[in-house]
Amino acid sequence: MSATPTVSGPDAPRARKDAVRNRAILLETADRLIAIRGLDVTFHQLAAAAGMGVGTVYRHFADREALLGALIEQRFDTAHDILSAAERISDPIEALRTAIVRTCEYHLSDRALWQAMMSATKRHQELARERLSPICTRIVERAIASGRLRDDFTAQDLPMIFLLTGGLSRNADVRPDLWRRYVESIIDGFMLDESDRVGAAVPAAPTDNEVERIMSCIE
Repeated sequence: MSATPTVSGPDAPRARKDAVRNRAILLETADRLIAIRGLDVTFHQLAAAAGMGVGTVYRHFADREALLGALIEQRFDTAHDILSAAERISDPIEALRTAIVRTCEYHLSDRALWQAMMSATKRHQELARERLSPICTRIVERAIASGRLRDDFTAQDLPMIFLLTGGLSRNADVRPDLWRRYVESIIDGFMLDESDRVGAAVPAAPTDNEVERIMSCIE
């Protein structure tokens, strides 16, 4: 994990403040560049875009893995907040659907996050499980306990749903809500009560042109 450089002496407070500010600027700039160019952004490009020297980048992030790790960890709090808000919903099925849909919205609106997560190290994957799995498990178990969700649905199904839909974020030339057709259909498939299914309310199937554009993005 990268760390903010430390400085001692009378100028230490100001130096620490500058270091924190520089790190925030670098992460914000990395977000923007990755969203545009993908993960091939170099530290020289990052430094130039942030208006800093490349040495400053290396003082905060030893290598690209450290930078990507910082981007991932920065988002864990946001993801946890989304899930926590869903967990507070009184209806267990609405809580589950909200947790899934809102998390998908977050992933799909943030290409930098998606790119970084696909390159996450085992340590960051484990950190994500430690941070997010407990709340996901509680949401799923409460929905199952209501008797309205199939009991073979597990918290481990959630990242699979996110993975299946995340690829659509790579193509901006299709309807932005197309992913909902598949997410809502997957959720509906696990519902035991017909009244909990959204059914025909999902977006229409993709057109031939949309399928071609999506397929062209698959490497």
